[in-house]
Amino acid sequence: MTASQEGLPLAPELRPLRRRPSKMLILAGVVLAALCATGTVFVYRSVDTTVAAVGISAPVRYGQVVLETAVREVQVRPDPGLAPVLWKDRAQIVGRRATTNLWPGSVVTAQAVGGELPPRPGEQLLGIAVKPAQLPATPLEPLKPVLLVPSGQGGTVAETWEPVRGTVVRVGERDQTGLRVVDVVVAEYQGPKLATKGSVGTVAIVLLPGS
Repeated sequence: MTASQEGLPLAPELRPLRRRPSKMLILAGVVLAALCATGTVFVYRSVDTTVAAVGISAPVRYGQVVLETAVREVQVRPDPGLAPVLWKDRAQIVGRRATTNLWPGSVVTAQAVGGELPPRPGEQLLGIAVKPAQLPATPLEPLKPVLLVPSGQGGTVAETWEPVRGTVVRVGERDQTGLRVVDVVVAEYQGPKLATKGSVGTVAIVLLPGS
């Protein structure tokens, strides 16, 4: 016989208790969401921030003067490894000589313009007169490393001497006889012996790998 059949009161039905969310937890959640949103905006803005810098719009070769027409304003993101010249400071580089080759699309740094040009202490600058057969058909460009080697003249046997390493600074135009003068920087102690040889056309130029 059940309890209802005996007239006994039934036990009350137990329901799970509903926990009301704490006001402190709600507040903490709101604050956390706000902080996350603020952090997202900060990161986005920090990544998206750019500065106006000096860019190159026309080639400027080593040793040439940087003209106003060769530069343009570009937007770059700050980078600890790059110190571009700001656009507002472009007057500091216009009119000065480039110490490296500057190509369109590049950003100008302070070290790329106005530095010391060769010859530097411990170097000598000399001109090497060469015929077309005494240098490669590949055009020589400033900053190219070369090897200066003995070359005969008019069918004579070349004098024997140790080849000398140098760096091209400037390449002159050919004259009416086909000769052109190539300005090369060499170590100071090697300059005197090459000055005479280079002026009479007994030096050939070999292009070495490298920039």
